[in-house]
Amino acid sequence: MSSNEDARTLTAQGAALREEDRHEEAVPVLREAVAAHEPDADRLLALTLMETGDLEDAKQVLVDAVANGQTNLAGLLGDVADDLEDDELAESSYRQAVDAGDKDALNDYGVFLRSRERYAEAIDILQRAIAEGDSLAAANLVSLYFDDLGDLDTAERLALRHLSRDQPSTYVALANVYAEQGRLDEAEDKFQEAVGLEARKVHQNYALFLWEKREDLIGAEREFRLAKERDEPGWGYELGSFLVELGREDEARIILSTAASWGDVDAEELLEEIESGGNGKTDR
Repeated sequence: MSSNEDARTLTAQGAALREEDRHEEAVPVLREAVAAHEPDADRLLALTLMETGDLEDAKQVLVDAVANGQTNLAGLLGDVADDLEDDELAESSYRQAVDAGDKDALNDYGVFLRSRERYAEAIDILQRAIAEGDSLAAANLVSLYFDDLGDLDTAERLALRHLSRDQPSTYVALANVYAEQGRLDEAEDKFQEAVGLEARKVHQNYALFLWEKREDLIGAEREFRLAKERDEPGWGYELGSFLVELGREDEARIILSTAASWGDVDAEELLEEIESGGNGKTDR
């Protein structure tokens, strides 16, 4: 068997262990695959490390891979650097990814700029992402206008312009705009349409609406737990926060601990706050 075949076998073994949630066992196998120069091994190793919460090690794996010519991983490096609040590395990585033709990186870069309150730059980048056909950029642009700039009229106009069943997140964005405008029945209709379209993070957004606008705690918990079942990004922090607000800290600890073990930085920070004696309350 050639060395390349050995490397592919190692990568396949590591991927199989990861799929079986045996991440700690997958890491050394994937490190061997990286050493054998299997191209996809670097990505799988970084993802596995991220999912175990070892962001620093994941960053180093990706830094080395990108430096060795794997520019297809620059966008992922930007995401990791963003989570680690390494703004300089995050921005340079996103720019490198965009320059290398990674269209998905445009949306991620726009989200990064928005999170750093660089709104004019974020708007420009998100508009470019929309023009490139990114499925999430329009919803992120709408959210920027209503959530960060408080411009509900522009947010509604953009949401209606980009509303498309091919981009289910636009339904979530429009629902959130309607909710902020006090048009609760219209908002709920759009949330339910978004659920039917399986929009990204729809159950978390619907849960927050039911909690904050309808004061329907039973419905909100149902949606948060559906988010968990569907493994929506960020479900652990949101469900944990909800349980903390209801005074169910023992349940929250279990949820947050699980999410933190899978690399949810926000869940880890909230868990640390609870364990240190803070109230863990979050501003909504």
